[in-house]
Amino acid sequence: MRCSYFAPLFALFIWGCTDSPSGPASIGSGGSGGSGTQPLAGSAGSSAAGLGSGGAAAGSSSAGGRAGGAAGSAGAPASAGGQSGGGAGGASGGGSGGGGPAGPVVPSAGCGKSGRPNGGEVSVPNDRIYSFPTTYDGNMPMPAVIAMHGANNPNTILKDLSDGSRLEEKFVRVFPKSNTNAWRYEGGTGADSMRLSDIYDELLATYCVDTSRIFLMGHSSGAQMATQMVCAPGGDDRFKAVAPVAASKYCDALTPVPVLYIQGAMDAQRGGSDGANVVAVFAASNGCSATSMPYAPIMGCNSDFDNKPVDPGCIIYAGSTEKTVWCRHNDNTYNLTDGHMHGWPCFASDAIADFFLSLP
Repeated sequence: MRCSYFAPLFALFIWGCTDSPSGPASIGSGGSGGSGTQPLAGSAGSSAAGLGSGGAAAGSSSAGGRAGGAAGSAGAPASAGGQSGGGAGGASGGGSGGGGPAGPVVPSAGCGKSGRPNGGEVSVPNDRIYSFPTTYDGNMPMPAVIAMHGANNPNTILKDLSDGSRLEEKFVRVFPKSNTNAWRYEGGTGADSMRLSDIYDELLATYCVDTSRIFLMGHSSGAQMATQMVCAPGGDDRFKAVAPVAASKYCDALTPVPVLYIQGAMDAQRGGSDGANVVAVFAASNGCSATSMPYAPIMGCNSDFDNKPVDPGCIIYAGSTEKTVWCRHNDNTYNLTDGHMHGWPCFASDAIADFFLSLP
């Protein structure tokens, strides 16, 4: 996969990707025309036409830090009633779902060790960035989100795109850099998975976060990595919920997990797909009914690409054991070479923050 990004007016970032041959374990973009086979460890399988094929992910996610994540998440179990209530309740009022009270805060080992770093950021060049809200004091546990960039993008790209949003205001943000140009799952034991585990462990040991509210998001190759992680047998219990933007299908079933899935209605890098096949896996696994309704909490905006009004196109599924939202947007953000609707839509950062914060 080859990607580029550039800064148009107002220094807002837009980037593009084209497929290129990849190694045996490469994630690739699964881009247009079904180019780029993506073999992975495990039984072979193929995703929908135009997305490229990929075997079912095999093996568990990297083991490092799993025990701590499991213990943290156990402190705040998701209420089935609260999760499904938003979907079913939406019929009478368009509720957002997951309306139950927040579970108990589970402080990480890093709480009380130090205050907010100078400038609110700790960075290891080309490796990882930790960004802290102005309200971070090192004593009060805050929710955290790990955000994985697209192929051939720097790990600063999602930081730049989420600066000024509620993600910056409400979360400790972590921006890892993939080991190569794109994220490679490699059965959950490769270099990228090990780096993520190392970062996860360092986050909990060094900084003050709520271990029951650590979230995962990503764009393009990063979204594909996130999808493979939750597709692993047993899921990835380090993370309370996931928000992939323009991923691909990697399994037919997964461990239930709250999800906000975002993809353009005609994503040029996904063969003109809207991600319906990916959403179908989450919806079926989360026990959703066939009934859905508009998801009003996510509002429209003007595209950073052409300043045209954007319809997020979001729906929430009824009857879900875990909150399941799909945004099929029309934001043309991308580039003029590889087509449109594969970028980071203008509503994404705030929508992801609000979705994560809405969960009990």
